[in-house]
Amino acid sequence: MKLFNFTRHSEWWEYKLVPLLAISYSTMQVAHYPLDRIIFKLIFSLIAIIIGAVYVSVINDITDIKEDLIAGKTNRLSSVKPLNRIIIVVACIAAGVACGFFIYPDRCSLFFYFMAWVVFSLYSIPPIRLKKRGIWGVLCDAILFLVSTLTQHSESTVSASWYAGVGMWSLAYGLRGILWHQFYDRSNDLKSGTSTFASRINPLAFRYQELIIFTVEIAAFLVIFIGTINIWTILSLLLYITLVLIRKLAFHYKISLIITPLDLPHQTLMNDFYLVFFPLALLFTSAISGDNGWIILCCHLLLFPGKTMLVIHDVMSFLKSKLKK
Repeated sequence: MKLFNFTRHSEWWEYKLVPLLAISYSTMQVAHYPLDRIIFKLIFSLIAIIIGAVYVSVINDITDIKEDLIAGKTNRLSSVKPLNRIIIVVACIAAGVACGFFIYPDRCSLFFYFMAWVVFSLYSIPPIRLKKRGIWGVLCDAILFLVSTLTQHSESTVSASWYAGVGMWSLAYGLRGILWHQFYDRSNDLKSGTSTFASRINPLAFRYQELIIFTVEIAAFLVIFIGTINIWTILSLLLYITLVLIRKLAFHYKISLIITPLDLPHQTLMNDFYLVFFPLALLFTSAISGDNGWIILCCHLLLFPGKTMLVIHDVMSFLKSKLKK
């Protein structure tokens, strides 16, 4: 995997792809359409998004080389020859264009896919470089491509409120993700003189806004959760709340919304629900209804085992500590 370190896959493989898959699973459940009948379309869409994620990682590293050098921060592409950097970027763009060719004539999905590339380019590439332009640098992480392409492929319909809920949730959750990254990198940005939203303000003065963003995210997610509510999604929420309490009370994890402590164990609220409990509950719902759902569930766990294994590890550690007493 060292060959692909420049893609920074460890930073987005589960953290970005699983929430998008969870939205895909929930959309098909709301549309009452079997998952196994859209699996190939889902795989293609996932590949298209992965190509975009690689492109985002590459251009972000390329445009950050000088600033990372000043801050003493490792940059995976700093040792790559300029010509090879250009080849990598061109290859990503060519692959993205090829994906767009296969998405057409679904113009709505093509628009969402194209705009994802545009906003992430604007986030990193000068002279616009939204990353340096205060709050505008954090409004770049919502995507409705999967909802559009899967409903189009399955010839299903979902309500406008579903699109609105998914869009607002994606925006708020993406906003949290980018702000988390900016605050986490704040010390490096201050060293290099990089002006981001997070470097311009005192983190202690951001607590109120942090709560507002999280509240908007949860309000939007309620649309998704209520649309998919059943015994398994309710159980998954209860299990997640139990995990949060275990980590808080037994392991003294600090609960955070966006800004996380650098030197203390912590858990970002709702992350593990989006990454583990909710998608697995949706897949279990699909599995018990038939339609090869168990195969899809097993494939999901094989592709994205990291956060699930971490949850299991924490629960087992808690149980072992109780048995020793």
